[in-house]
Amino acid sequence: MNSFFQNYNTGKRIILHLCFWFLVLGMQFISYQRIDIDNSWILFLKDVFSLLTIFYVTAYVIIPRWFIPGKFLLCMLWLLFIYAWWSFLSYFGALLTLKYLTPDIRLASYLEIVQSNGIFGAFRLSSLSDYLLDFIFLVALPLTVKIVQAFMSVKNSKTKLELKNAALELNNVQLELAFLKYQINPHFLLNTLYSIYVLVSDRDERGGESMMRLSSIMVYLLHESNQPKVDISREFQLLKDYVELEKLRYSETVQINLNLAADDENCMMVPLIFFPFVENAFKHGPRLSSSAGWISIDIKVKDHKVHLNVSNAYRELSKPENYIGGLGIENVRKRLELHYPHHHILEIKSNEGVFTVNLVVTLLPEEQP
Repeated sequence: MNSFFQNYNTGKRIILHLCFWFLVLGMQFISYQRIDIDNSWILFLKDVFSLLTIFYVTAYVIIPRWFIPGKFLLCMLWLLFIYAWWSFLSYFGALLTLKYLTPDIRLASYLEIVQSNGIFGAFRLSSLSDYLLDFIFLVALPLTVKIVQAFMSVKNSKTKLELKNAALELNNVQLELAFLKYQINPHFLLNTLYSIYVLVSDRDERGGESMMRLSSIMVYLLHESNQPKVDISREFQLLKDYVELEKLRYSETVQINLNLAADDENCMMVPLIFFPFVENAFKHGPRLSSSAGWISIDIKVKDHKVHLNVSNAYRELSKPENYIGGLGIENVRKRLELHYPHHHILEIKSNEGVFTVNLVVTLLPEEQP
């Protein structure tokens, strides 16, 4: 039944409406013909006009704007209005039939009663029940069909929305799990641990400091990054610790510039948006000779917008067969689409030996201090 109401185009809709009105109005026509074959056509036209106007205004204006949103007081006022509209047309239909036609005794007696009750006869207590029964008999079937169809349409829309939200939640979980899997390069951990081991063995005081930085990174990745939003200042500290540990690997032979600034570090953001771009720069930037390698990281937060620029020297290298790469960057693209739809601009390009990432994120109202 649901697919019957939903799965049809404009042409099928018109055909369906014509068939429906042929049946409904056909029954009305037969009813009047049984009363008076030659003199009931004015009353029939009255019912056709009143029923079509009541149905289409109710179906395409009142139901979507008042009934579905739950504005039931307005719906009751509309019901009162269409009852009055039908009763007025019935009164004038009776007058015209008596004046210009010669109905038989049975129809004439009915019309004389309508005329004697006056234009507000439908609201008199003595005749209210008779008028209401006629009115309900006229509008009940068409309006019931439309109301049922409206309820089914709303239910179908809610079901689709629930399925869409469920799929989005599942996708979100899958993205977060994938991100946790690829959020830090295992080679970085191994190389950093080895560098710290060398420093500690040489009793270099930088060993203890490096150990604390690595510990801070791991605590953040394992615990704090699970939060929906984190302070920008905490993201900045992660990048500072990471860059300082990477410097242990390259000493001073690779130029590394890090600039982090925020007009208010209390603003918040989805965690680990910056990190994949920075890690990627270190993964590929120093692949040139040590003297030619360089990395520049510049992140600014101003007027509730985050501006990131990460660039590095770059050389295209042949990749091994069945190489799978770019997972971190692709994952962060999806996270940006998920958390900042229509609120970010991401540009990634490689030109003349320089790989550049530019990202602008407009912070959401709840992320602004």
